[in-house]
Amino acid sequence: MRHLARVSLLIPLLTAALLTAALNPRPAAPKKDYFTEDELDLIRDAQELALRTPVYFKLAERRLVFLGLMQQSEKEREKERKEEQRRLKEQQKAGTAPSTKKPAEDPLAYLRDFTRSELLRGYSQAIDEVMSNIDDAYSRKLDVRDPLEDLEKFLRETIPLVEKFQPKNDGERAALEDAMENAKEALQNTKEALAIVPKTEKKRR
Repeated sequence: MRHLARVSLLIPLLTAALLTAALNPRPAAPKKDYFTEDELDLIRDAQELALRTPVYFKLAERRLVFLGLMQQSEKEREKERKEEQRRLKEQQKAGTAPSTKKPAEDPLAYLRDFTRSELLRGYSQAIDEVMSNIDDAYSRKLDVRDPLEDLEKFLRETIPLVEKFQPKNDGERAALEDAMENAKEALQNTKEALAIVPKTEKKRR
């Protein structure tokens, strides 16, 4: 996790784990961004925490669907297609996409550019980014209870799915181990954070 020098909610809970890792180091995965430029645009467009965390969850879930670890209903696929069409129209209107470009038949087809290991690391990156964003919001004294609850639910539901991944080589095995360690650690930290942050009375929209 990053921003260790900043006052935060989740990151201090990692101190013991970080010390253990320092005493028992293992080769780290190469630093790389596992999101596409279009995905980064989606993230940048979602400025508020309440909007940004669902984007990260969606990007992580897309990777699990593409890996065959999560099922996507026809309704969800249709929603993906409509969102892709809407976004393409906005890009064409802004002049950032060719007017002749057509939306992809399969909204997840772009993920073919990633290896299976990279897809798992993209799942991990999404979790890290959500935690970092929650920490940032907490340091600015913003309400983070709902995002924490959403993160806890997301991790609780996806960890059993990721555990079913069958690695085919050492690279995939390392990516799986990293993803599981990261997700389980994040779940534990999130549970501890929920014990600190008071429940809010306001209803979600």
